[in-house]
Amino acid sequence: MIITNPLFWFAVLGMGVVMLFVGKKMDLLNNTAYAAVVSVVIVVAYFHIVDHYMMDMQGLDYWYLFRN
Repeated sequence: MIITNPLFWFAVLGMGVVMLFVGKKMDLLNNTAYAAVVSVVIVVAYFHIVDHYMMDMQGLDYWYLFRN
């Protein structure tokens, strides 16, 4: 599953950062919907990355939630 791969979440985080810089440059961050989407993308990706590595350090398996 792609969502269990931390590299996927790094890519999503990178996409969110690119959206942030594009939004700043094009003055899109004044649009509430655009700013909310960028924020959610960054927050969700960051949460998954940190949670994956923090739980991995403790010997826990975060991705069991997404297994079939």
